[in-house]
Amino acid sequence: MHARAKPPPRVPRKARADVLLVYPIWVSEGSRGRLQRMLPPLGILSIASWLEQHGLEVHVVDLHAEQLRPEDFRAIVRALNPRFVGVTVLSSHVVPAHHVAKICKEEAPDAKVFCGGVHAEACPEDMLRDPHFDAVGRGDGEDLMLELVQGRPWEAIAGLSWRGPDGTVRHNLPRTVEMDLDRYPFPAYHLVDLDLYFPPVGTYRDLPAVNLLMTRGCPGKCTFCNSAKTTLRGRSVEKMIELVKLLRYEHGIRQFSFYDDTFTAAPRAVREFCRRMIDDRVDASFVCYIRGDMFSDELADLLARAGCHQVLLGIESGSATLMARIGKPIDKERYRAAVRIAHAHGIEVRAGFIIGHHEETRATLQETLDFAIDLDVDFFQPSIMTPYPGTQLYVQAKAEGLLLHERFERYGQGEVVLKMKHLRPDELEAFYRSSFARFYLRPRAVWQQVRRLRSWNHARDLLKTAYAVFVEGLAEARGGDLRGWLDVEVPAASEASPRRPRLTFEVRQEPVFDD
Repeated sequence: MHARAKPPPRVPRKARADVLLVYPIWVSEGSRGRLQRMLPPLGILSIASWLEQHGLEVHVVDLHAEQLRPEDFRAIVRALNPRFVGVTVLSSHVVPAHHVAKICKEEAPDAKVFCGGVHAEACPEDMLRDPHFDAVGRGDGEDLMLELVQGRPWEAIAGLSWRGPDGTVRHNLPRTVEMDLDRYPFPAYHLVDLDLYFPPVGTYRDLPAVNLLMTRGCPGKCTFCNSAKTTLRGRSVEKMIELVKLLRYEHGIRQFSFYDDTFTAAPRAVREFCRRMIDDRVDASFVCYIRGDMFSDELADLLARAGCHQVLLGIESGSATLMARIGKPIDKERYRAAVRIAHAHGIEVRAGFIIGHHEETRATLQETLDFAIDLDVDFFQPSIMTPYPGTQLYVQAKAEGLLLHERFERYGQGEVVLKMKHLRPDELEAFYRSSFARFYLRPRAVWQQVRRLRSWNHARDLLKTAYAVFVEGLAEARGGDLRGWLDVEVPAASEASPRRPRLTFEVRQEPVFDD
């Protein structure tokens, strides 16, 4: 669907680049990988723009979007010879991230290599067992990275976990959560090739499209999510309108995907944003995430008139019992009302479901599928429950011995990694595969998909999706020459020094490193 890009030339303006920021690769291809999104890495782009504002030369390499091999990246590092390297680490990135650090130390031995992101901050000791990483950043990375590059003593940098001279890992106190996001410049979209990015199949009306964030954090308590209980804060509406206009009229972007954990968690700001989009007649469309208990007829009307054509509604399960167990006890009637309201205003609904809870049964699986069909959502998006480090689900799974393995490169929500009381892994995966056909091959669902076609791109995506789901299957196929990113030794966790798994909100906001 998207060919691997040739590595673009990177030439430092100085004798050596100040900072190289890296987004690792997801080493998977095949059907599922081709259907997923490829959007700019906003975290490191925000750090990049903050560093640039302070006069530093910054380069960004998105290994995933550019589909670069280890030897391609090695040539880039050799050319840039960076003084500092920052690597984003999600759980699926872990093995490639270690490979990135190894290459950086081999090609620029005196470079300081740091990592951040939800996996690294939840497991700093594990990351620092690798001598190629020098330190781990916890929480927002803009000011932390700037202090590192400017040479502040490491023991004085809040939110830093680092290896001391004696080899022991030291954890500084958390950073104060930055509530005023307007003090940071817009993400450095200019440091990546926007032509490489595309939204998930079925989510766009217009192209090109990029992602945005108006808020950080989430007040929810979902046990499967790293954002649970993290402090909610955001940019001002004035700044968001400025950014949307910049991207629309100077970069030609026609659609925006808001990746806030819950866009409607700040309803007053959302209303103001929509009114500004309407009053200023901004010629763009957008999609966003909502919660069933944070949606109303008034809000839907404003969203639709402002250009919103689709919402992602995280329903998670058709079982009220399981919904309560995962920390999202929203009454099913609220979901019915949310779907009805969205459709009344011409907004499509993409419904996310999570199957494979420890107490999942055949009956609850059927209840979930029946609920999705009964709701008449436009898109049915199931995922297999995956206990990521930093979540309450992972803490529970570790405590109760429920993990089938911790090969994190396979934590892609398409494989069973959590033990279930009543189902075998193959039974759940069989249901996962068959649920697509049972939902989408209904006459009404087929007609809905045909009716929404607006362009050749939509028709092409529909055909490729149908082929992937119903002919190839959604199995993950490990990807060709990109598999070389997995060819690195990752230091194993030490059994001699067990530690309590920590929650993301704790490592960002509370002094929990005293055990």
